[in-house]
Amino acid sequence: MTSKNLTTDQIARAAEGEKEELELLLRQLEPELRAGLTIPARWQRSLDPDDVLQVSYLETFLRIGTLRDRTPSGLRAWMRRLVQNNLTDAIRGLERDKRPDSKRRVTSGQSGQSARTLLGLIAADASTAGLRASLKEQVSNLQDAIRRLPPSYRSVVQSVDLEERSVAEVAEELGRSPGAVHLLRSRAHDRLAELLRESPAD
Repeated sequence: MTSKNLTTDQIARAAEGEKEELELLLRQLEPELRAGLTIPARWQRSLDPDDVLQVSYLETFLRIGTLRDRTPSGLRAWMRRLVQNNLTDAIRGLERDKRPDSKRRVTSGQSGQSARTLLGLIAADASTAGLRASLKEQVSNLQDAIRRLPPSYRSVVQSVDLEERSVAEVAEELGRSPGAVHLLRSRAHDRLAELLRESPAD
């Protein structure tokens, strides 16, 4: 079966939450998504196409309901952008590893310090009433949001952001490439920002 067999009805059902339909669509789209994915030579040892595609598929499950153009061409364009954005973010993470920015390092210290620093990393995208609460409330909201992340996102945030372990170490432990860990962390931060925006202001 090829991606040419995509139908508007299939896409509509997937966007309304039918997971089996979405899995079928992703299987149909995978050959062309893979064919269109080019990792620059200098990063091919640190990032595998499967890393980018797997995170893209997870993001698709999380966000398919936001798809506006529910036609075969609309879905293809949306998925290509998603894959390309994930590739770009993975490479940016790898580039940062080559020139570490001390301002982005999660600091150690008293209880809640690492969580507060993580809040600082994502605050630009989540500067809402939930983030204007007291530090104790901020940390509590953050911990709740982390618990609501998909397991792969949660694991990377816990290891890299809160336990302050290196990306290389976490990648080796998880059996993933460094690029995959950077990508998972980037998407996890995006999701945390969304969850924190949803936090009650009281």
